[in-house]
Amino acid sequence: MTSTIEKFPVSTPVTTEDAQRIVDQIRADDELAWQVAAELDRDPRLLLVRLFALSRAQQTGLSRMRLERTRSAFAPVARALREGDPVIVRVEQAVTTAVTGSFKVTVDNDGVSVEASISC
Repeated sequence: MTSTIEKFPVSTPVTTEDAQRIVDQIRADDELAWQVAAELDRDPRLLLVRLFALSRAQQTGLSRMRLERTRSAFAPVARALREGDPVIVRVEQAVTTAVTGSFKVTVDNDGVSVEASISC
C-alpha cells in the first residue's frame, strides 16, 4: 500500500471547503477510499481527529459521542467510499455553552451527504 491516511494535510480550521477537499482526495484514490472506509468502521472519531486539526473542545465533544452512534452514523459514508458514490460534506461550527458533537448522514439519489456539527 503506497497511499496512507497519514499523507493527508491537517486542515485548520475545519471548514466545509477543507472537509470536502479531503473527501474528494480520498474518493480519487480507490485504495485510500477503502482504507478510510475501514477506519470509519473501526472508530470514526479517531479518524476525524487524524484528518482535521480539531480544537481541544471539539475533540472533547467528539470523544463524548458514543462509539456505536458514530459508527452507525458514518456507515453510509463508508459504504459510499467503497462503492465510489459521491460524498457531500457540510460543516457547521457553533459556539455554545456545552461541548457536543453531532452528525447527520443522508443517503439520496445524489449520493451521501454528511452534516457535522462539533460545538464548543
